[in-house]
Amino acid sequence: MDTIKIAIALIAFRLDGAWGFHGAINPRKLPSLTIGRVASTAWATSNDGLDYATNEQRQRAKAPLVDSTLLRFLSSQKKSDAVQLKDQKDRSSAGRSLSLDTPNRTSEAVEVDLPTFAAENIGEGETEAQAAAPLTIDLPSDKPLDSQSWLSQYNAQRVALKLQTLGVDSEVSIKAGKIVQDCVLARVTRQRIRKFLQERDALWESGYTVPLDRKGLKEGISPAAASSFDIDGVIAVMTEYGLTGNDVAAVFSHTPNVAMMRARRTESKAQMDNADGERKSFALEETLDRAFVGLLGETLKLRRYDARKVLRSSPGLLTAKGSASAVQVVDLMVSLGSSTNSIARDKSSIPTLLCRSPALIFRLVAFLSSAQLKVPLSAIGPILRRKQSAELLDAVAPVKRMVTLDAYDDIASKKLFSLDTGSEILGYLKADITLRQQKIEENYRSMEAVANVLRRSAGIRDFRKILTSHPNAFFLNVTNIHLLTHYLREDVGMTKDDISKAIQSFPNLLEQDVSKVKDVVEFLLYLEVDEYDLPSILRSFPATLLLDIEENMVPVVSFLRDIGVRNVGRFVARLPPVLGYSVENDLKPKWDFLREVCQFDYFEVVRFPAYFSYPLERVIKMRYEYLRDCKGIPIRLARVDDVLRFGDRDFATEIALDIDNGAAFKNYVEERNCKLHPSIQTRHKQRKRKQ
Repeated sequence: MDTIKIAIALIAFRLDGAWGFHGAINPRKLPSLTIGRVASTAWATSNDGLDYATNEQRQRAKAPLVDSTLLRFLSSQKKSDAVQLKDQKDRSSAGRSLSLDTPNRTSEAVEVDLPTFAAENIGEGETEAQAAAPLTIDLPSDKPLDSQSWLSQYNAQRVALKLQTLGVDSEVSIKAGKIVQDCVLARVTRQRIRKFLQERDALWESGYTVPLDRKGLKEGISPAAASSFDIDGVIAVMTEYGLTGNDVAAVFSHTPNVAMMRARRTESKAQMDNADGERKSFALEETLDRAFVGLLGETLKLRRYDARKVLRSSPGLLTAKGSASAVQVVDLMVSLGSSTNSIARDKSSIPTLLCRSPALIFRLVAFLSSAQLKVPLSAIGPILRRKQSAELLDAVAPVKRMVTLDAYDDIASKKLFSLDTGSEILGYLKADITLRQQKIEENYRSMEAVANVLRRSAGIRDFRKILTSHPNAFFLNVTNIHLLTHYLREDVGMTKDDISKAIQSFPNLLEQDVSKVKDVVEFLLYLEVDEYDLPSILRSFPATLLLDIEENMVPVVSFLRDIGVRNVGRFVARLPPVLGYSVENDLKPKWDFLREVCQFDYFEVVRFPAYFSYPLERVIKMRYEYLRDCKGIPIRLARVDDVLRFGDRDFATEIALDIDNGAAFKNYVEERNCKLHPSIQTRHKQRKRKQ
């Protein structure tokens, strides 16, 4: 079953050229996998078949995606899949008995599009009966690891024991060891199947009639290539750079490919591309220097502890491609107006940001800075680095997910490998491969549709303010936005300029259902708010349209009527935010204080409704107490608007009649705040010491 899962993953990899991310390409038409088709192609896999095809037809022959030859090869792989590894020395002691069995792949994650490498042909040269039995490899303890089978060092128990010596918990180390072992076996099997498919396709094109060797690869890995696989060296390099055992286990768990990287850098010219001098591969030392030391330590200036946390949470960051991609992401964000300090400030979002594709982020930047949206480049970086923009980035620049082998269980459970369901296999794999790209394209279409509606119906030209306060506005219901703008323009009487200002100052308005907006407008008209005042009210205070009538508005209206306000509509028109105030926390405490300090409380409130908009402790009480306690002015006869509508300096000079340009009132404010809030007094003392 596991081998079949890996075969499905490989088939998906082969389909990537036709349905992958880089664009839609018309794939070659494959013959349907029916019983009749298999019977008609039996000559290609039989020893006694007759070849009636011409040379031209043989050159055009293409191998089907799945045929009986591939199924027989997979069957042989299942028989020779198990490998056991024994240590002849100290076999009875715990921690020395090692076994490399085909793991139970039920939950471990293995990335689908893994890079290829020359894999060892396990069990090569044995008979079919011998291949069916587990292969035992003896490892004499006196031989160095280089002379042993390179595959044996990735045994799950061996990796776990190595991690436990670094202080890793037993359960965590065993889990990491199994994931590494699964990854290695998956890569080996994929390579064998890939090589088999290449040979099979070549035989189909040439018309060769000799059946393929079911064992797949004929050549084993060379000693030079095997020497580059050294998990002990990988662990040693990671510990040399200051990573702990738990860090190593976390990296192996989310990026098991790191265990198969070349540990030390070398100056071999074989690692340079002959054409343009570009590096073919990078050692773990080089990726650690680039990502851990250079990017996290020097560029972002993270502490070593924080840098280690980022490595533990960033899949692929220590790979050659992942480290280079992370550097490009940071460089791109800096060029868009974000400083490295601002990026490093939000440490929880760094791992996700560094794992995103720089190409997808650049596409988003091109979209936002286009002639339609006109977002300045210097403003895009600060917008994208905010936590609120995570949903936007997940939609168009998602982090590459890790695919578990369990994802293919449903294929196997449906028995899609039966010969008459080839079209179903193609449909399933095509949907799985293109799902990510389809979602990205769909999200861009949605964003463009919302932008067009806002630009044409609402008259918005600069989307910077909207994205700054509401980055997910582009994923709202475009139909509701169109109906909302149409209602505000045609029924309420707002102009395009009014709607544009309202949306830019309060983008959450776009989330409100148009039916609820209608209910709010009808309630305002019921309160006898003049319909000619509605456009200016909603333009200045668009949050009014998001209030709940029963929960917010009705209690406020009842309170105003209880204190004697007769024309509630006019009162609301003069102070629209009052409908959103809390009766218990705002209105009632302020009203009770006003009745204590003012003789004509009702008259003052009706004449100056803005009284309810001032903070009670910080402004209202402070100024009345200053007039009463410090200046000895009778406050019951003071007009409320005179006490509150001036700034601090004008209040001190015009109302309190101070001649020190407001210095005495400023000292009174500081002393009163220190009594109410001791933390403020501490900050003042620290500030004076610095001065």
